[in-house]
Amino acid sequence: MKKFIISIILTIFTLINFSLVSAQEIIMTGSGASYEDAERDALRNAVEKAVGLMVDSQTLVQNSQLVNDEIYTQSKGYITNYTVLERKNNGTSYKLTINADVDTKPDSKLMNELTRLGIINKQLRDPKIAVIIPEYHFSARIPDPAGETAVIKKLTEAGFSHVTDVSNIRYQLNKLSALTSNDFRSLADSLNVDILIIGEAFSQGVGDVGKFIGNGRKNVGILSCKARLEAKIFIVKSGQIIAANGTYGTAADLTEFIAAKKALNDAGEKMGDYIVEKLIDYGSSSNQNLEVTVIASDINKITKICNIIKNISGVNSANITNYSNGRANITVKYSGTPQNLYNQLNKTVDFNVVLKGISYNTLSIGAY
Repeated sequence: MKKFIISIILTIFTLINFSLVSAQEIIMTGSGASYEDAERDALRNAVEKAVGLMVDSQTLVQNSQLVNDEIYTQSKGYITNYTVLERKNNGTSYKLTINADVDTKPDSKLMNELTRLGIINKQLRDPKIAVIIPEYHFSARIPDPAGETAVIKKLTEAGFSHVTDVSNIRYQLNKLSALTSNDFRSLADSLNVDILIIGEAFSQGVGDVGKFIGNGRKNVGILSCKARLEAKIFIVKSGQIIAANGTYGTAADLTEFIAAKKALNDAGEKMGDYIVEKLIDYGSSSNQNLEVTVIASDINKITKICNIIKNISGVNSANITNYSNGRANITVKYSGTPQNLYNQLNKTVDFNVVLKGISYNTLSIGAY
């Protein structure tokens, strides 16, 4: 019974934590001829602030009338909870300050409306992706392809969280190199994905490594293999193949099969890096805002983090917009995922950074 109660408490705590992370907490003030009018104005201002954190100013200016008519007039529907912090009445007008939780989860009503109106593109930042790269060793198909797995690993490490499992159909497809754009679209539609990464990988044994080292060309019992992996990136929405490439890998092991797997993995890792870079470059025109919160007692570390972010691939701009009591806000125009931004930042800084929170368009880190 005690364990059951503890389990319930932990579940409730988890749900509370999830709801807090999934909403943006915004403090705003509204004014009007009555407290009711001031409240409506404050709610609108809170939603307007949340939208401004996700969408660049140029896009908002270009779509100001659309956003006003379709979003801001329905502001209360996008707020999960709010608390009145202060009321003021100077005799002729009323002012009201609220602390509002604006729901900005990827599947929230606000995000769905912004996507429907074409103001943001959720799929561009974290699309649904299918990777299909069957592999062969001496023309024989290999189960559980190492190259494909390596590509998927690179995508997930970069923060792409919606990679579809295709293990049940991988070897049902024949002559992948002969597929047309219409074939790609049909396949992507059947998998319900936004991006299709498709290709083939091949490996072949090249013999004992003793043949290639200066030991009198004697066998040493270690076998080597070479591999090549080819892949294309197909964007379903536009019907375009935005990139194609081939990468090579080499490896050695006591058995030829393991050497082949290692070589294919090597080629897959190189292809994965290439694909991540191309997807980020493809999305760079989206200019969607990412709000980075940095908690650090040293302003020099915050400045350094901002400068490093500016040099990360896919970042168009990064500016410190607020700093108070060891907490800074950096507004970043970035086409990739918040997770990938953190990964790239963590690789570069020469001090400790800790991930504290993450969502579709927010990233919170501590610097020590």
